[in-house]
Amino acid sequence: MRFRNKLWATTALALVAAPGAILSQQKTPPVPAQTGTTGKGEIVGIVLDSLNGRYLSGADIVIEGARATVVTDSLGKFRFDGLTPGSYQVGVFHPLLDTLGISIASQPFHVGADSSTAVLMSVPSAATIIRRTCPVRPRAQGTSAVIGHVVDPETLQPVAGSEVSIAWTQIEASKETGVRQSPRLLRDSTDASGLFKLCGLPSSLRATLQARRGASVTAEVPISIGDSDSELFARTLLLSRADSGTKVGNATVSGRVVLEGSATNAGSRVEVVGTDVIALTNEKGEFTLRNLPSGSHVLLARHLGFGAETVPVDLSSREPKQVTIKLPKFVAIIDPVVVTAKRVASLDKVGFTQRQRSGNGFYLGPEQIQRLRPNFLTDILRTVPSLRISYGPYGETVSSSRGVSSFSGGGCVQYYVDDMPWQSAQPGDINNFVNGSEVVGLEVYQGSSTPPQYTRAMQGDCTTIVVWTKFKIRDR
Repeated sequence: MRFRNKLWATTALALVAAPGAILSQQKTPPVPAQTGTTGKGEIVGIVLDSLNGRYLSGADIVIEGARATVVTDSLGKFRFDGLTPGSYQVGVFHPLLDTLGISIASQPFHVGADSSTAVLMSVPSAATIIRRTCPVRPRAQGTSAVIGHVVDPETLQPVAGSEVSIAWTQIEASKETGVRQSPRLLRDSTDASGLFKLCGLPSSLRATLQARRGASVTAEVPISIGDSDSELFARTLLLSRADSGTKVGNATVSGRVVLEGSATNAGSRVEVVGTDVIALTNEKGEFTLRNLPSGSHVLLARHLGFGAETVPVDLSSREPKQVTIKLPKFVAIIDPVVVTAKRVASLDKVGFTQRQRSGNGFYLGPEQIQRLRPNFLTDILRTVPSLRISYGPYGETVSSSRGVSSFSGGGCVQYYVDDMPWQSAQPGDINNFVNGSEVVGLEVYQGSSTPPQYTRAMQGDCTTIVVWTKFKIRDR
């Protein structure tokens, strides 16, 4: 992915012109080549990723003067041989640099006959990039930043004027108020090159990143910022021109779900959050999801007895995506009272307590659910007066005793699990993916009493079941 625009070119010139800051090059004196006298020279080098503390593998290395290109190996190494003596310049191209909107190039240097020239090049450090990119903010939460571009998934052209936001929860402690969790939100708008800069962020941060323009919106992509004083996270977001309500497209994602300590990887459920496309893995854990909308999305994988995992994925009809998802073994334990209290506080954070106080709906909290000692989700749902549990070919099915649906013979039911819509692959299969011992909170609504965020088009008369599990409601 290459960003060719005025800002990119200006930045590149600035980086090349600043010795030792963005550009880092070390050239040793020419030494005799070990292959005998050929009259030719060679260039060998290494590219370091100072931003992430590793070698920059998979970078395109271009030699100006030879019109040649190679790719760095896993140790960031590259080599050009058989070069005619003369003046050369090395340029580095990589998706990470594209996301940051920077370029790395050496100053021109001479390669002699029967000689080897060594070049060391480096991606700038986080502190250097932040200092050059971010304005000084007097009331900033910290000195870390998230920088990137928003582009169209089909054309890869920048999307100007889109709003990019980062959301996280700030933990504050004082003698007056004690420990308090406060939601935080920071926004920026992309410029003509699609560049956004979210500066003044704290370190040790788990947050979600989202881009929006008109009716188009990406998923809330989970990100994590490290523990150093100045951390930099780089991310390109794919924002489709289509309305975010569009649930179909021409993109494909396939991959494998690996179950920790399991002899087989079959039977895991994988879905793209916000769509109705679902797949179950085969014996090897393989799956394929087709006809997906383009853009930055989130994959959700679940398996009974294992922790749920979400994985960001950038979808486009230009090429299929491959992912690997690892699910950790879930071990149920008896929760002490202190953990229950923490989970109640976490339920407060997601709005559970506030909705409960409204008087609309049916609610079960952690202590009530613990007393039930449920093995399956339906063990909890049996205690809800408005629900009816029956047996079907694929497991226990749930219907509403209020209202009749001409399609199912009973009142329709829709699910949200950890704030995400749940679509059954087969009637009655939810017990296969949500363990009763994982559940810490339950909300049930009827028809018009359903909160707006849990209302789906054409299903306004359905019973809505909102399930909160330990994977969303953490103990901290």
